[in-house]
Amino acid sequence: SISLSPNPVSAARWLFNIPTPISSFHKRILLVDEPVLSPLLTHRQGNWSNLPVQVHKVGNAIETPRISVIVPLYGRTDFVEHQMIEFYSDAWFKDHAQLIYVIDDPRIVDSFKADAHALYSLYGVPFTWVWGSVNRGFAGANNLGVQAAKANKLLFLNSDVFPNTVDWLRQLCHTLDENRDFGVIGPQLVFADGSIQHAGMEFTRHEELGIWVNHHPNKGLDPILDDRSGLIEVPAVTGACLAIRRKDFDRVGGWDTGCLIGDFEDSDLCLKIRKEGMKVGYLPDIQLTHLERQSFKELGNDDFRTRVVIFNAVRNQERWDSFFVGPEEQPS
Repeated sequence: SISLSPNPVSAARWLFNIPTPISSFHKRILLVDEPVLSPLLTHRQGNWSNLPVQVHKVGNAIETPRISVIVPLYGRTDFVEHQMIEFYSDAWFKDHAQLIYVIDDPRIVDSFKADAHALYSLYGVPFTWVWGSVNRGFAGANNLGVQAAKANKLLFLNSDVFPNTVDWLRQLCHTLDENRDFGVIGPQLVFADGSIQHAGMEFTRHEELGIWVNHHPNKGLDPILDDRSGLIEVPAVTGACLAIRRKDFDRVGGWDTGCLIGDFEDSDLCLKIRKEGMKVGYLPDIQLTHLERQSFKELGNDDFRTRVVIFNAVRNQERWDSFFVGPEEQPS
């Protein structure tokens, strides 16, 4: 007999080593891997509500913020100071935003605790930091951050995303306020070299792997080649920087915590919003820099990462198969 680890990631590493050609791996997910891993994921999440949650406030934050900015931290904390530098120079951010960092890695709790007050002393940006006792993954960390949020609008922001100009958050809030038919809005994101990383997302069939994947059109191009402006309806936007009203977030049940490690949570959230009859918007007038997937690099070898993506993709398309259509049928 085989004793499988109760840890979903450890169990997945063992399961994914069962020989199956990568091109056929998607065919066995629903028969072999999902029936084993989903109960482990559900059991792990069921324990979260019993765990202590630490909430630490650093500095005197405003009592009635216009928007709560939630940033999960995993693997490293050095990007926090780079974000603080940008937030410090943005008067609207300091006057109207609640900043929340969610520690999602036991390895960095002590170091962040030691650095927190030093960061406030240097930059004077009040913030709250939260630690939920265990690693909950991207979705779970974001959901935990929402529990500490005071505002009626939320911005989910990766720790490796940095504003390129001041006033970006005010513009996002204003756009969300002025466009009630849009439930989610995301800005343009560029790589460190200035080329496009995110200009909205669409869904593309990866025939070799047998799955639908999140596709970033115009990725790698000079932003000058994307001459669109104003709010544009798109199939989905990335969770690296995503604004949503609190009431809409709660209505659709928040971030999906059923993915293995993380992937497709952003397209899932966007599809839940669209199912409710609201639109998803891309706002190219606002630009931030995204270093992209810094923590995902810690997962290990490329083969395991690929199989994680396939597992999550199969799960995602089973939930949303009616939305996965050809580009000619998607909103322009």
